[in-house]
Amino acid sequence: MFIRKFIGIATIITSLNEEYDIVHQFRHMDGGAVTANNPVEFHTVSIKNKVTGQGTYIAQASDEASPCQVNSDFIGGNHGQADAILVYSPAHGKTVSDVGAIYKDQNGVKFTLVRVQNEDYLLFISENVGESVTKYKFVRTITGNLDYIANGADTNGIKIVEQTERTYLSSAIRHKQRKLVGYIDGKPRTVESTLECDYAEIIEEYDIINPATVAPALTNERPNGGYTKTINLSDFGEPMVNHKMTYRFTPDGAVLCDFEVTALGDTVLERFFAVMHQGFHNLYGGVNHRYIPKLKTFTTDEGTFDFSVPYPLSGAPFPNCFYPSKEHNENPDYPTERFVDYSKDADGNLKLAFAMGYLPVFDGVPEVRKKVNCPIFIIRTRKGYPHFMDGEFAHARGVAYKRYFFADKDSSVYAIPYGEKKYIYFDFFESNTLSYPVSGKVTPFEIKDAEYKIENGNLTVSSNKGFAVFIEE
Repeated sequence: MFIRKFIGIATIITSLNEEYDIVHQFRHMDGGAVTANNPVEFHTVSIKNKVTGQGTYIAQASDEASPCQVNSDFIGGNHGQADAILVYSPAHGKTVSDVGAIYKDQNGVKFTLVRVQNEDYLLFISENVGESVTKYKFVRTITGNLDYIANGADTNGIKIVEQTERTYLSSAIRHKQRKLVGYIDGKPRTVESTLECDYAEIIEEYDIINPATVAPALTNERPNGGYTKTINLSDFGEPMVNHKMTYRFTPDGAVLCDFEVTALGDTVLERFFAVMHQGFHNLYGGVNHRYIPKLKTFTTDEGTFDFSVPYPLSGAPFPNCFYPSKEHNENPDYPTERFVDYSKDADGNLKLAFAMGYLPVFDGVPEVRKKVNCPIFIIRTRKGYPHFMDGEFAHARGVAYKRYFFADKDSSVYAIPYGEKKYIYFDFFESNTLSYPVSGKVTPFEIKDAEYKIENGNLTVSSNKGFAVFIEE
């Protein structure tokens, strides 16, 4: 494979099949504006003809880095704590030297100035009114105008003309490492330009900062005379969650997402996706469809939906906002852990497809997976939100995958290599038989309405609207 890093973009080119290469691009390898989190994340995907070299974009993402949920709000990934207040106060007269200054509103609630956006806008966050520093809570509205209390260069109060609530307090993550590594004969090489290698990884680690500790730190660490430039808010405050992600690119085009999140101190995690998907373009004149195995038919105000066969992502009703519960699991001992988006041509044949899910390793094994209350979130935007873990927890470790592949007319098979094993997924939507070449020991892992045989180096599966998952080692 070929990898490149240039102006903060990592490009990884691997083989998709005999005809095409697939090109993944990740952004934020070198950071970005101090007012944003800038997590490493999927940016664009294209396929390139191996003979002509012609490339075609199939996906462009702007928000596929997973946040965590803490105290009922998302933080991390591209999310800041959504409790800051953006104030419109024309010609307010404040400068960066006033950052860290404390004010109070007409109810006596204290607010700290955390950023001077420009000459007319200011960003504030209230004092923590929660039970503790980890069970934080903030006041989301400023009552009246703001009176100056302390720690500013300008001691005048602030007249508020308008305020925008639920604004992100960001950057909310403190980067510890992000690098592109290529491996040749098992030996790692950190890449700052280009490299041809056997396989590659993007390694990322960051801490999510406790938002209740940011404003006090800004005030306490304010230098004499105040700050002299726009600061990165994640440089202040205490970490509350450690986040690690390694994106591993295999020669056959699969992307493994090896992740671990750990709550620090007495912080409690409530939800973690690990991976998300914003969709891809249909190149074949039809409509993209989504398939979610093991999810029962359900009804919402928008209609009745069956995702056990590919359901259209456009041109048909779609759930506005639906959280499947345990009663919607066809298999309560191993609720749905994946979905597949298929593009169809004008005749309804399956073409290019995208699969995303969790491998049954670490906390993704069935005995842990069955504890998940909501295995996948379905929303009108059509964005894919599988849930790796929810409830209350302090640690989550797993491996997710993202994979583009070409389907058969009405069925599909794809494989995900991990370690010394390969996970092979067959899905059928009409009566069909598909084969996949194997050379090791093959064990059935999960089968629904399917039959299989192994002979002459092929795993052959037959089914009518069923599926089968195998592990080869």
